[in-house]
Amino acid sequence: MKYCRVCKTRAGDDAELCAQCGQPLAVLGLSAGAAAGDAQGPVLSLAGQIQQLQAVQQQNLKFGKVLALACAAIVLFFVIVVYEVYAHAVLSYAVLNNVQIEQDPQVESRLMVSFEVVRPGKVAFNRRSGGNHTEKLDVFAQPGPNSLAWGWPSDKTTGIDFSVVSRGGWTKTAVDRHFAIAGKTSAAVDILFLLDTTSSMEPFIKGLKQKCIEFAGVVGGGGFDCRMGLLGFGDVGEDEPIYVFPPTDDLQLFQTKVAKVPRTDGGDEPESTIEALDRALKMQFRTGAIVCFVHITDASCHHEQRLNEIAARLKERGVVTYVVSLESLADKYARLCVNGGRFFAIEDARFDDILLKVARSISSQISSH
Repeated sequence: MKYCRVCKTRAGDDAELCAQCGQPLAVLGLSAGAAAGDAQGPVLSLAGQIQQLQAVQQQNLKFGKVLALACAAIVLFFVIVVYEVYAHAVLSYAVLNNVQIEQDPQVESRLMVSFEVVRPGKVAFNRRSGGNHTEKLDVFAQPGPNSLAWGWPSDKTTGIDFSVVSRGGWTKTAVDRHFAIAGKTSAAVDILFLLDTTSSMEPFIKGLKQKCIEFAGVVGGGGFDCRMGLLGFGDVGEDEPIYVFPPTDDLQLFQTKVAKVPRTDGGDEPESTIEALDRALKMQFRTGAIVCFVHITDASCHHEQRLNEIAARLKERGVVTYVVSLESLADKYARLCVNGGRFFAIEDARFDDILLKVARSISSQISSH
């Protein structure tokens, strides 16, 4: 069967030209060029064209499914990332009940906080007074009641702004309080950490960085105006200078100074404990302040014959001196622990716990002054 492409008229197989318009006829299912014997060759029949369209449709469906799966994977990844961020930023916080923040009526720079942990997690404590801002993050692993107390230097012109941040439902919530400062004075305490900065002391340097704010909170919790400084040393005989950062009430700055204290090689095993203490005794502290030295090292010292002399000078100056070192060095360093100070063996407990023991001992000792 043939047909005319122009007027769509059908004709017999033996006809060559359309009876109506005179145009060449084409075989049904073949192009005009194929009917004339050109190089395009035959085209698909109508059924073949339908099959071809169906194949294209199937291919497009497969591509669409792949694209949909890819989009779903991207969306799922995005949801997981958002959830992880949300879980870290919000869901990791504890759910609290009955949060109470009160000012100590006797020591106005001391705040007392109590609450009940309903669901364990993190709790942030933010304190701002004058130009000082301190943030402390604690993890409460067990439900139940908790009570805490902190005391820091405070600015009577701005008072104290304090907040407890926890989780309330699906969002973080904060309990905020403002306290006025009438200007009552509290006992000043200047604490200087004399820290061996050789490579073997790296875990203890990190421990001091992590616990220094809590350390200050324990000492200041007694209502004392606590400042902390740092003296880092290695072996001056190896041309390693002593690093000095005077006591400050800016705990964030102190934390940064501990983290960035220059590390030393130390050379031979004895280090410059005597030189460090000699340098510390020449530093200026606040008039009327109780001065405490916390000496932390895992090495013996050069010039051991001077230990008694240094101990006498510490006692004369009234410096409450603590030493944290190896048990095997107790015989050498215990003599430095004058004016109520103590020796703590590094091996006896975790360093974090030792630091807090030192803080509690300082608080107890200076309370008796």
